[in-house]
Amino acid sequence: AYMVLARFSKHFNIISSRSLSTVNQEVGLVHVEKQFEAIEPKKRDKDAFMAAIATFKEKRGRTHVEFINTALKYVKDYGVHKDLETYKSLLDVFPKGKMIPQTVFQKVFLHYPQQQNCAVKVLDEMEWHGVQPDKEIHDIVVNAFGEWNFATKKVKRMLYWMPKLKHSNKYLDRRSVEGRSLTPSELAGIALKMMNRDPATSISLLKFSDSDPKDKWLATAQSPSQQRLLSELSRGEEVFVDSGLVYVHDNKVPFISLTGSAKLKPLDEFKKEEMDDDYTNWFEDWKRQRTEAKRSIHQQDHETIFAMGAIFQNDNSTALRWIDQLQKTNPILGNLQIRVRLDGKPVLS
Repeated sequence: AYMVLARFSKHFNIISSRSLSTVNQEVGLVHVEKQFEAIEPKKRDKDAFMAAIATFKEKRGRTHVEFINTALKYVKDYGVHKDLETYKSLLDVFPKGKMIPQTVFQKVFLHYPQQQNCAVKVLDEMEWHGVQPDKEIHDIVVNAFGEWNFATKKVKRMLYWMPKLKHSNKYLDRRSVEGRSLTPSELAGIALKMMNRDPATSISLLKFSDSDPKDKWLATAQSPSQQRLLSELSRGEEVFVDSGLVYVHDNKVPFISLTGSAKLKPLDEFKKEEMDDDYTNWFEDWKRQRTEAKRSIHQQDHETIFAMGAIFQNDNSTALRWIDQLQKTNPILGNLQIRVRLDGKPVLS
């Protein structure tokens, strides 16, 4: 009986110690969340976030994984989700040298898995927000986890691929967007320039000086070939004004487009070219191909795009003001049936 009681008491002590450690971790996590939540929303900035990290480093707590996971929840609230120095400070919370694998089995298997997964979460957050790591980030992770493991492999891949993919969009110069506070009209101009691949496209911006203090503007992008396609429409033909959404880096930019029905047959991408060995009429074939009308980039398979633009608010009444402004350079619009479909209820103009 005494032996059973002794075993039971020993088992109870083990369970109680585990439960106490779990409770301590939960209390520490709640304490960290309170530390971030205690700051007023108006005072949440980089200095307050870095002060919280410095306070945790002074205490040298063992719950660094819980602290980093909690801090990642508030990077957007504090406006530091695009700051490289903040991510360096978060990764620097991990202890140095302690988690570096020493034996072969430690190198083969995931050594300190919870800590490595936490470091990968920080790196994923950087990659999601487009923050490119540098050599210092690589050195911080290597000093914490060693040269070759899951976390350092993630850093090495980011150092290789992110500079290559940074300028993968040849229609957008990221230097004109990153680190700048742009107005909606400026973002609209960048978006229209990015979407219109015709080099002859001209982009115009019109600002209204109404009594209303709200900034009112209309942006239009149209090329001479689009004006020609619009002038070739017959009287009473229908054209449509629809809305869309495009991303300029991290900014949502709504736009509108003036479109009509497709005039050309869809291209057959799988059509096989037949080789003819008879070259007696090659000169006539060459002249015929030169005189044939070329397919414009604005003539898509399902529609023809006559103009694109952006307005300060996407509703039918503002779209009609955009049509009136567009009609000054395209008189044919006065003889067409224009259906505006921005509010869900089509308006015939």
